[in-house]
Amino acid sequence: MGYISPLLAAKNMKGTIQFYTTQLGFSLGMAFPTIDNPEYVDLIKENMVLMFIPAVNMGVDSGEKLGVGVNLYMSIDSDIDEYYEELKKNSPKIIHDIQDQPYGTREFTLEDINGFQLTFSQKSKSGKNCMSCGMPMSKPEDFCQGNPDNVYCAYCCNPDGSLKSFDEVLEGTINFMVNSQKMDREAAQVAAKQHLCTMPAWSGNTC
Repeated sequence: MGYISPLLAAKNMKGTIQFYTTQLGFSLGMAFPTIDNPEYVDLIKENMVLMFIPAVNMGVDSGEKLGVGVNLYMSIDSDIDEYYEELKKNSPKIIHDIQDQPYGTREFTLEDINGFQLTFSQKSKSGKNCMSCGMPMSKPEDFCQGNPDNVYCAYCCNPDGSLKSFDEVLEGTINFMVNSQKMDREAAQVAAKQHLCTMPAWSGNTC
C-alpha cells in the first residue's frame, strides 16, 4: 500500500523542527541545505512523515494564518495513552483530550506552532463495539440496559432494549460529531450517514 507525506508551510522552520522533535517525539530526517538554514525538512514518527518548507516559498504572506481547516490524522502503532501522557509533560496545545470515539478509535487532537491540527489515532482496545454506531463498549453502563451481552450501546437502544430507528441513531451521531469534532451540521450529516452505513445493523438495509 502507498503512503501520503503532506508538504506543509512553516513560518519558523527552526521552531517547527524544535516543536516536533522535542515536544512530539518526532525524529529529524533530511534538512536541506543545512540544519542551521533549513529550506526543507522532513520529520518522522513511526511510518509517518511530515514535510515542511518556509511559508514564503509557498507564496504565503507572513501575516496570514496557517492551518485553517487542516487536520492531519496520524495513525500510530505505539501505545496511544502512554504517548498522550508523555506529550502532556511538554504542554502542547491540546484541542481535544484523549477519548474513545463511537467509530471505534481512541484519539486526541493537538495544534502545532503553525496552526495545523494533528489528530493521533489508534484502534480502540475496548472489547466490543456497538453494532449500530461502532462506539467502543467496555463498561457495563456502555451497553444497552447495562447488559454486556447486548450488541448495542446505551445510546442506540430504547428503554425496553430494542434498537432505535436509523433516523434516531443518525441524529445522535450527527449531534456527537457537531459537538465533539466541531463540524458544521451539513458536513456532519454526510459523514454520520456514511459511517453508519458501514455498521452491521444498517449496511445493506437502510443504506
